[in-house]
Amino acid sequence: MSEPQQGGPAIDAGPAPVGGAARATAYGTAGPQATVDDAPVTGDDAVDEALRRLSDLAGQDLRQQVAVFEDVHGALQDRLADSEG
Repeated sequence: MSEPQQGGPAIDAGPAPVGGAARATAYGTAGPQATVDDAPVTGDDAVDEALRRLSDLAGQDLRQQVAVFEDVHGALQDRLADSEG
């Protein structure tokens, strides 16, 4: 729990996200040494492929990154729709 701010209620940020370090690697923020092999494995082929594509973005042109983000977003939306029935 964080400290109350000027007499207000304390703000609980909750637990740290699971896989935070892996997520940072997947988004390419781990630095130039990040590789496709660094992408976390979820066991879901569509999600794993999306994470592999995101982990391969480091060093790519911004326009290429946007195109990959949009494509991955669409693929993950499709996967979510499939899982919901």
